Amino acid sequence: MNIHKIFKIHVLLIFCLIVSTQIVLASEIKERMKQRLPVIAALKAKGIIGEDNKGYLGFVTGKRDQEAVIAAENADRKTVYTYFAKQQNTTIDVVESIQAKRKAEITAPGEFFQNPDGSWHKK
Repeated sequence: MNIHKIFKIHVLLIFCLIVSTQIVLASEIKERMKQRLPVIAALKAKGIIGEDNKGYLGFVTGKRDQEAVIAAENADRKTVYTYFAKQQNTTIDVVESIQAKRKAEITAPGEFFQNPDGSWHKK
């Protein structure tokens, strides 16, 4: 086998490893987010948290129940937003803004979302 074929094989193997690693990481993030969903839904229903104006979860009241769960969710969202920003050749600020608008639109009646000015609104 010549050196060019070996090089091409190595590049292909590295590419496959990177892609499979991204798939595994995406799958893990999706699973973690899915597991947190019941806690998040309950906190939203109680009016403790809402969707903030950057596309993350925020505390509406002074009560900070399940703070670790919210921090973990926001960390995973940031990872996902960063990935999409790179994929779309844009900034994370743009992705956060788009996600905040989308999440405000799909907020269920009785739940909170944050307006661009920082005020909380009950839908």
